[in-house]
Amino acid sequence: MQATGKKDAALPVGNGIRLRVEVYDALAEKRGLTSVTGQAERHGIGRTHMSLIRAGRKGVSLPLAMRMASDLGTTVEALFGRVAA
Repeated sequence: MQATGKKDAALPVGNGIRLRVEVYDALAEKRGLTSVTGQAERHGIGRTHMSLIRAGRKGVSLPLAMRMASDLGTTVEALFGRVAA
C-alpha cells in the first residue's frame, strides 16, 4: 500500500501509546524485514519516519497503524500498547 501524501491525524507522542518494538521485530523478522529501510519500504513510509516510530519519538496515524499490522499479519492492539510515562 502506498502512502497517499495526505496528512492523517497522528496519535500524539505524549499519549503513552508506543510501538511494541520487541513484538514488531519478531513479526518483521519472520517476513525477512530485518532493516529499518526494508521495514519502512514495506509500510510505505520513509526510513527516518520508521526510525522515529521505533524510538517512540513519533506517533502514527490510525491508517498507518492498521497498514503496519496488516503487513505483519497481526492486529493494531498487538503492535501498539500503552506504556508508563
